[in-house]
Amino acid sequence: MINTASQIQLYLSDQLQSLQKPANINLGSQDLSSFIYQALTTTKYRRHSISPEYQDHIKKVIATSISKNQPIPLVWVFGCYKLWRLPESPYVDWAELFFLIHKVSWLKPILAAYKPGIWFDFFADGIVVPLLNHIPESDMTIYQDSFRNLLSTFKKYIPHNLIFTLHTLEELYGSKKEFQKEFKINYDAVIKQDKTDPYIVSDQQKSVINMNVKSDKELSENELHQSQLIFEAFVLSSKRRPYYRTPDKIFLDSFPIKNCLPIGATRTSSVRFWISKGVLEKRQNSFIETVLSFKQIQKSQFSNYPIDLPDFNNPNYKSISILK
Repeated sequence: MINTASQIQLYLSDQLQSLQKPANINLGSQDLSSFIYQALTTTKYRRHSISPEYQDHIKKVIATSISKNQPIPLVWVFGCYKLWRLPESPYVDWAELFFLIHKVSWLKPILAAYKPGIWFDFFADGIVVPLLNHIPESDMTIYQDSFRNLLSTFKKYIPHNLIFTLHTLEELYGSKKEFQKEFKINYDAVIKQDKTDPYIVSDQQKSVINMNVKSDKELSENELHQSQLIFEAFVLSSKRRPYYRTPDKIFLDSFPIKNCLPIGATRTSSVRFWISKGVLEKRQNSFIETVLSFKQIQKSQFSNYPIDLPDFNNPNYKSISILK
């Protein structure tokens, strides 16, 4: 009988090795554009409904890509850091890898039907995180490097017509200095407005700020307010939204944000992978990948097992937690 550690090792290896296996597809009477739309929006992977306006947008992007024989462009915006409260920080962990595996499973029917494939672009807008969340820039660099390394390693396991890329807001500005120059202008405008029409920080916003800002104590009302002002100034960044809110890209998120295609992190989770921990859950004689938020982690119990995946050198891939 195979022991648990060996069973986990075998499961993870099989999950990776199976990613290149072509999906069995049958277009039936559907044209290619309709097939791709149905595959992208299938309820098996979609977590929430899509507005009629964004359904039309998705169909137009698909049709345009097919007419130009180009990969279908998908974009996912994220902070590009690991929540400081997690022991796995500042490196990527199983949450990022499970997220990628889940996306390949979702897109495989399209990759089998459409030769130009998919361009899945991660857009990192975390340039403000050191100021906003008090996370050291060195930790941001470690995360970004480990994320790029993960994408590079993962490439050998996936179909050739699926391309994962990472772009950053700093690249759009040309330098951090140029971003900071514009940010100061926006921040001064926010401060001016706040004096006459104060920004209200909701209880939900306070909870998010307290979770993400690195501090050894709960933040004061003034600190919460200042953090919100920084965020409001950041939202005004001129080069941010024009990168991913464009007529030629499909915007993805795990939450039901207006005008997006909402896709889960894994089959069982919708939490954001960069502020979460990836674990396995035992299901009969196998496992299932899941991603847990910090609050879910606190309520859970785990057993930890060593792992040896030669291609994955990140220290967080040397062991894995199994949800009890």
